[in-house]
Amino acid sequence: MLAKKQNLIAHVKKTAKKLHKTSPEKSHNQCLNQTALDLGFRDYHDLLQQNKTQGSELEANICLIDKYSEVIKKVLADCIDKEQKDELVHDFWVLLSTTINADSNLKHVEQLTRWTIDKEKLKQYGYSCHEDENKQYEDLGYILVAIGHYYRSLMDNCSYQIGEHINFKSYFGYWLRAMYPSAQTSSKILETLKQLYPENGDQGLSIGATSWAPRWWLQEQGRI
Repeated sequence: MLAKKQNLIAHVKKTAKKLHKTSPEKSHNQCLNQTALDLGFRDYHDLLQQNKTQGSELEANICLIDKYSEVIKKVLADCIDKEQKDELVHDFWVLLSTTINADSNLKHVEQLTRWTIDKEKLKQYGYSCHEDENKQYEDLGYILVAIGHYYRSLMDNCSYQIGEHINFKSYFGYWLRAMYPSAQTSSKILETLKQLYPENGDQGLSIGATSWAPRWWLQEQGRI
């Protein structure tokens, strides 16, 4: 168990070090916090605390998106009906870890997510995982359906020129609770995913909603 805990911490430190090299304007602590955030934690301290209390189960499951990276990329490729598939798969994969802000190319992201990928087909791949009798890829099923909704959320967000959107791993925690709000479900996998992808803050999704927007924008629009 100790070795697995140390592997997760080592992974975060190594990734943060690489980030610092590519973004030297960020401090080492900022890179640690950003890496932890990309894994679904509030910050590096939160990662340390959860890793300390939850042990090997957290280590084994927290990087599910990375674990299924090759499968997800193959699904993305099949949902893209354009030339230069490899380049586009890369773009869509990068979007999963990208936090949209005012400096992002909002028009490009909107066009990419609106016209380049079949989001419904992507979700159908996810639903098919749920139909598998042995439920071997149930967790992957939730991830694929959520990715389909995430790309639509990015499309809507950029269409409104909001200029602020969370990355997928943060979105996934909100999505799980919006789609499956019950405190207890019949799926152990779903309950485990909720533990591994907690809500970060109060800017979540309302029940049944899939398009995310920051609270300040929702207040401006009179939606909350």
